[in-house]
Amino acid sequence: TMVKFFASSFTVLVLTLAAVKAQTTIDITKYPAVNQIPPINSPEVQAWLKEIGDLSGAPSIPLHKGDPPACPNPPIPNECYWTCDGCAADDITDCAAPNTWGLTFDDGPSTATPTLLDYLKTNKHSATFFLIGSNVIQYPDTVKREIAEGHHLASHTWSHHALTTLSNEQIVAEMKWTEKAVMEATGLRLKYMRPP
Repeated sequence: TMVKFFASSFTVLVLTLAAVKAQTTIDITKYPAVNQIPPINSPEVQAWLKEIGDLSGAPSIPLHKGDPPACPNPPIPNECYWTCDGCAADDITDCAAPNTWGLTFDDGPSTATPTLLDYLKTNKHSATFFLIGSNVIQYPDTVKREIAEGHHLASHTWSHHALTTLSNEQIVAEMKWTEKAVMEATGLRLKYMRPP
C-alpha cells in the first residue's frame, strides 16, 4: 500500500511539475479591470452568486467609508473590527509550538517576486503568498513557480479594497475572480484568504 501511495504521489508530483514548466498565458480581456472592484452584474458573478445561493445568512454590517475605512463613531454593537476597536475574532489560531512562526507575503505577485523566490530558495524557506487576483493574471508563471518551489497560495482578493467597504456581492466577486485566476494559472483551488 505504501508503494502504491508513493507511486501515486510521485505521479502527481511529476504531472504537477510538468504543468508548472509550461508557460502560461492568461487572456486578461476575460477578466475585470486590474485593481478595480469587479462589477457584480457580469454573467460570471451572477452565476457565482446563484451557485452560492441565499446570502441572507451573511453578516449585515453597515459599510465603512474611506480608504482606509473610517471607524464608526460610536462603535457598532456586536461588530468585531480590529482596526477600530482591537477586537480579535474567535477564529484566530496561535501556533501550538513555542518559537514557531509563519512567513507570509501579501499583494503579489509582482516584478519583485522572482528575486524574493530566489532568496527563499537559497535559504531553504517556504512561505505563504497571499495573492491579488489582478496581479495573478499579469504574472501567472510567477504563481506557478511559487507552487513548484513548495510555497502555499492564498487569496488576498481581486483588487485589494477593504472588505468592510464592500457589499457581500462585491466580496463574492473579489474572491471568485481571484480563485478563477489562480485556477487558470496553476490548476489549484485556493483554500485560505487574508483580507486586505
